[in-house]
This record gives sequence, structure tokens and C-alpha cells, in this order.
Amino acid sequence: MKLGQVSQYQVERETDIGYLITDESGEYFLHHNECAGHVLRDGEEVNAFLYMDKMKRVAATLHRPAVTIDQGGLCEVVGVMSAGVFINIGISRDILLSSDDLPEGKWPIVGDKVCGRLYIRGKNIFFHLMNKQEMLELRTGVELAVDQKAEGWVYRLTDSGINLVDANYNIIFIYYKNLRKDYRLGELAAFRVTFKNEDDYTATTVEQKERMMSDDADVILEYLTSHFGVMSYTSDTDSEILYNVFKMSKSAFKRALGHLYKEKKVILQNNKTILVDYE
Repeated sequence: MKLGQVSQYQVERETDIGYLITDESGEYFLHHNECAGHVLRDGEEVNAFLYMDKMKRVAATLHRPAVTIDQGGLCEVVGVMSAGVFINIGISRDILLSSDDLPEGKWPIVGDKVCGRLYIRGKNIFFHLMNKQEMLELRTGVELAVDQKAEGWVYRLTDSGINLVDANYNIIFIYYKNLRKDYRLGELAAFRVTFKNEDDYTATTVEQKERMMSDDADVILEYLTSHFGVMSYTSDTDSEILYNVFKMSKSAFKRALGHLYKEKKVILQNNKTILVDYE
């Protein structure tokens, strides 16, 4: 039985609600709703995909899945539950990506995308995340250029940073100090390419200084507002502390703080920063 694969079958006969199709391994049911609009004839050969339906029965569909056990790709998350997340692979049955394969506290949410392929465990089909080398084999040949802005989905999170895969299966690494927020698996992230490596790219999520200074100033204002208008962080605060609290470098923090001071939104003292007109 070729579960999780697209293979060729012969139409044996039509029933009231569908067709019976066969190959050398056995006989399978193909519902009329799974025929992709086709009317089939006895003896006709069709390419069908075998999967497990909601009743745990082997069923067939003529709808072409986005991924199989032999072919990987990017697929959208359509549901979240305690056992894991459900992935839309382009057929009527969504496939489970088990919680065992998900990073603690960094699960994808509905609308995110993950890159993987199917695998069989027992008589069930599951979605399995792909590694870098497997994704590189899917590359379309459309490359990125240095300074190009693009988007990709997070497929790996480490203490050093995050790895993304884009729609053309290019792999992008972003160092943690070049991130402006914490990310989850499958989240879409905008980036700018800074270097082309042998088989992947290095990038940053940090935008131009003028835009970033305004964004960083908003981060500081939000922090002050949520901490009663006073904070113990100043331009003399250690850079590691500033990064841990605000996710920005010391130079970025000083620029943003200076910007707020010039706009008379904060008062700077030796050991604290005070929000003007805090209510």
C-alpha cells in the first residue's frame, strides 16, 4: 500500500458515492467529492493520493497534495491543539505535526508556514519538519542579492539567532543581535540580505537608522508607560542589559533616548530616565 504517495491506479467500478480503484496492492475507495471534478470510466487509469480519512480508513483523492513522503514543501498551519498543530497539505484532511517536533514555547500559530514532508508511523500519516540540507534540495534557482529585502519563514531557532526559508527555498541566517523581537517557528519575518555565503545567506531585520530610531523610541516610550513613567536604564547602562530588556544595541538605545530628549518627552538623570507628563 502506497500510503502518503501519489501513484497510478485503475478504476474498477463506480458505486453510489464514489469509485473503487485498484493496484497490485489492493482496492481503495475514491469518493465523488475527491475526484477534482472528473467523471471516471471503468478501466481508466488515474493518479491518486492515499491518506487516512477521519474514520481511520485508507481513502484516495485525485487532489494533488502539496507534499508527500517523497516530496517536501512549505505548508500552512490551520489548527493548534495540545497534540501539536495541523497542517494543510492541499487535500480535505489536515495532517498533524506532533508536539514532540515543536520547540517549547515557540509553536507556530494559524497562518504561519512550516517546511516539511510526510512520514508514516504505524498506519497514520504525520507531517515532519525538514532540515537545512533537505530544503536546499528544493531550491528553485531564484537567488537573493545583497541588500535585497525579502521575507521568509522561521524554521529553526537557536541561541545564536534564527534560520529562515523563503518561497524559493533559499536559507537565511539572522544573528540574534540583528533581531528586533523574539520569533516563533513558522513566523513570517522581513529581512535585508547582508552577505551571500556558499549555500545560504546572512541577513538582518534591522532597518535604516532613521526608521529604527523612531521605532526604538516607541519601544522605550512603551516601556516607560508600562513602568509608571520611570526606568533605571540610561545611556550608561551595560549593553547586554539593554539588549535583554529592549532588544536593541547600546548605540541604538542611545540614539533613541537622545531623540526622545530632544523632543522633550523624557528627562535624563544620572541613574534614571523619567517620562514627561506621565499620567
